[in-house]
Amino acid sequence: VSTQSTGDEEDFGEESDEDGVESEESDADQSEEDDEMIVGAARWKRNIANKAKESFVQRQLNAKNLHSIIYGEDTDSSGQFTGLLAETRTTVDCTRHEWAGESGWEDPERRADIRDCFVTGDWAEAEGDEDEGFGDFEDLEADPEQEDEMEDIEEETSQNAEETTPEEEKSKYEKKKEKLKKLFDTDYDENGDESKYFADLQEEADAQTRTNKEFFADEAHRERYEGYRAGQYVRVTISEMPCEMVELLDPHYPLVVGGVTSLEHQMGLLQTRTKRHRWYPKILKNQDPIVVSLGWRRFQTRPVYSIQDHNMRQRMLKYTPEHMHCHATFYGPLAPPNTTFIATQGATDKKTSSFRIVATGVILGLDKTIDVVKKLKLTGTPYKIFKNTAFLKGMFSSILEVSKFEGAMIKTVSGIRGQVKRALSAPPGAFRASFEDKIQISDIVFLRCWVSVDIPKFYTPVINLLSPDKTWSGMRTVAELRREKGEAIPVKQDSLYKEIERRQKVFKPLVVSKSLQKNLPFKTKPKVEKKRKKQLYVTKRAVVSEPGERRLTTLMQQLLTAQKESDKKKYEKKNKEKEKYLSEQAKINAKRGEKAKERRKIFYQKNAKKDQAGED
Repeated sequence: VSTQSTGDEEDFGEESDEDGVESEESDADQSEEDDEMIVGAARWKRNIANKAKESFVQRQLNAKNLHSIIYGEDTDSSGQFTGLLAETRTTVDCTRHEWAGESGWEDPERRADIRDCFVTGDWAEAEGDEDEGFGDFEDLEADPEQEDEMEDIEEETSQNAEETTPEEEKSKYEKKKEKLKKLFDTDYDENGDESKYFADLQEEADAQTRTNKEFFADEAHRERYEGYRAGQYVRVTISEMPCEMVELLDPHYPLVVGGVTSLEHQMGLLQTRTKRHRWYPKILKNQDPIVVSLGWRRFQTRPVYSIQDHNMRQRMLKYTPEHMHCHATFYGPLAPPNTTFIATQGATDKKTSSFRIVATGVILGLDKTIDVVKKLKLTGTPYKIFKNTAFLKGMFSSILEVSKFEGAMIKTVSGIRGQVKRALSAPPGAFRASFEDKIQISDIVFLRCWVSVDIPKFYTPVINLLSPDKTWSGMRTVAELRREKGEAIPVKQDSLYKEIERRQKVFKPLVVSKSLQKNLPFKTKPKVEKKRKKQLYVTKRAVVSEPGERRLTTLMQQLLTAQKESDKKKYEKKNKEKEKYLSEQAKINAKRGEKAKERRKIFYQKNAKKDQAGED
């Protein structure tokens, strides 16, 4: 708190005012000069120092001295304060109570006045005052009968407060508990608008039930509005029933009657996700007939198996995968997506010793534009070559086939790329093609492409109930036909692997003419000596060695022979060790293969269980 006096503040204010006037005049002149010198400056920057000084002086003048306000500017000779504290100070200390000479608690009347303030006093008047404090409050939800019962219970408990046996107390407590429970039930089950609302609904439902029973007392009315109830005998009229169904009817054989939707009356291509059953021992061949149980129908069809590539292409498969799903497309009655089905090899084949269910699957869609494709590789040979253009034959058989493949990319065995241009009039199937570089007459040109596979529209319903012996034989597979006829599987010689026999090319020797040899420098001239018809003296003469030389020669021959024998023994020993090592490795690899086979078997069993759980 500042202790500066007010007089000092006034003097300081006057001096500051005089200084402020002088500074204003000087600052005004200076500001005019600045305005002339500085053009375009911001207005708020003008005379900023003078403005800051004025604001500081004004804040000092308006500041209040809290010390002088509370205690005053000065004190009297008596030491009393003259400020705000002098106005509020009194001579009486209100925080202390002046006690009389005697307490007076020995007076019985005075003690009786405060007796009710303690627990031993009478609180009846206080409770009455509390009730009066709520005014004219009335509990509208309270039931007078319930209040009377509660009063009775309280009276009984107060009367039975006398000494009783434990058994009597227990029985009284149980009676009291039952009465309270009855009061609670009556409060929440019978009283209130909600209980009345539910009671009205129950009465209305009971009335409607009685009306329905009276109206449907006649079975004709009930069958007309409700239909036939479960357990009743009905008579069904079926049109276009085959005569064999009536003639060969077996009353001991149950028939299941069902209905199909309008969609299931239509025929079309079904795209499914199929997997070979893990208990079926063989894989399924493409377009082999199978019997499909789909919805209410059983029919035989020829599916085309395919798998979806990363570019959404449906690539045809010759056989189903062993441990994974694939797509199957077949012709039959339409069914909604996510409908499951099972497939068997035959309907009534009792000769099968293995598991009969060959595959399971689910319907994916009913798209009519299903396009299943397969690889096609065509080869041809050139018969006329012009720089980067060539005429090819042997790849197509007609002009129409060439027109279908115009613009297709072709390639030679050596890697030169080209393109099919236009068909030629002769020979049939010949066409003109252009390449990146000139090709050779011995080059083989091939074309890789994808062609659509036609889905066979084969559908035969299983009608085993229309035969006397309840058997049915549909289309048989090629393997079954060959097995019955005893025919062997035809083998195409072109499809067999053959050993490639290549003739060893013999190059002609390099012949340099004599005229050219004369002009060549000496280092590049051929230095080939002619074969001499007669031997020279050096080759014909006999060499007679000295005794010392013969001993040295014999010694060298012996050393070489011993070295060769030692090398031979080392080689044989090394071969024996190698054979022993290979035999041991073969045993170890056999054990590893058995363990790997067991691990794969366990892995596939676990995955099969997971797939089955997912399909379920």
